[in-house]
Amino acid sequence: MHVAAERPENLFRSSYHVLSSIATLILLEMVLSREQAVWVATGFATFAWTCELSRRHVPGVNDILMRLLGPIAHRHEWHRVNSATWYTTGLAFIAPVFATPTLALALVCAGLGDPAAGFIGRRYGQTKLVNGRSLEGTIAYAVASFLGCLAVLALWHGNIPPSRGLLAASVAAVTGALTELFATRVDDNFIVPITVSLAVGVVFGGMV
Repeated sequence: MHVAAERPENLFRSSYHVLSSIATLILLEMVLSREQAVWVATGFATFAWTCELSRRHVPGVNDILMRLLGPIAHRHEWHRVNSATWYTTGLAFIAPVFATPTLALALVCAGLGDPAAGFIGRRYGQTKLVNGRSLEGTIAYAVASFLGCLAVLALWHGNIPPSRGLLAASVAAVTGALTELFATRVDDNFIVPITVSLAVGVVFGGMV
């Protein structure tokens, strides 16, 4: 998939991407228990795939869903699994496995890094890398993710030593940026939370 061709700029979608990730982060950090977070992630993924299967077999369902999601959907998602489904699936994979700080950093990278890369890359991306992505966009992904990770650690995980927090934020940001850059055959909304969790889990020893 060539990003510039398949994913034109959509500020409404980018805003939704950021806000939904922040809402999920707040639920994880302030509302849900670990067990509840696992059930909620699994429930959303199950609902998303139920919708995907339904719209494949009942054209009317696809029409209704895509009208509802029209403002935030890319045109290729009318006939392929949409990014929200891949995102919820990624969360369902990592929720039972990793500790809350690790999950939080994965959410930040997926929720902030991707929109930042798209915004900067489409406007200022001059140095092309791979798959239509640019060096400027990749740097924006890493910077936005790094700052977001530091903010989350400061707000909710002040017990983590600063040196380890800086290392974890750096690892998360770089891992997310590189995964997004090279994710061509797998949707980045699915794979980024997984790769970031694996990388940060090594720093934190972040298994549940």
